[in-house]
Amino acid sequence: MPDGGIHRPPRPQGPEPEPRELPGPTRPDKISIWPVEVERYGIDVLFHGTVGFKRADQIHRSLVDAGVPALLRQEPDNGWIVRFGPVEREQMLAVLNGYVW
Repeated sequence: MPDGGIHRPPRPQGPEPEPRELPGPTRPDKISIWPVEVERYGIDVLFHGTVGFKRADQIHRSLVDAGVPALLRQEPDNGWIVRFGPVEREQMLAVLNGYVW
């Protein structure tokens, strides 16, 4: 997979699983936002440590389930990045406010 992302097999079909509780506040350690093209942005959300992985994994799964293209990858020093985009400004704000912050 490009960018060293983690590949997850497709979810099985059937009844919807119960929503998982987020592992505490999901405030990231760092957010990076950059313009990709006119009015579209890429976003990296960085978490550190074991709890950070749980938060990053939950956010990644929530974004994918919502149809937002996202990638989860491990960084040096026990960091985990959720990368999504490119998305339009409104979708960027909705994702940051609804899933990340």
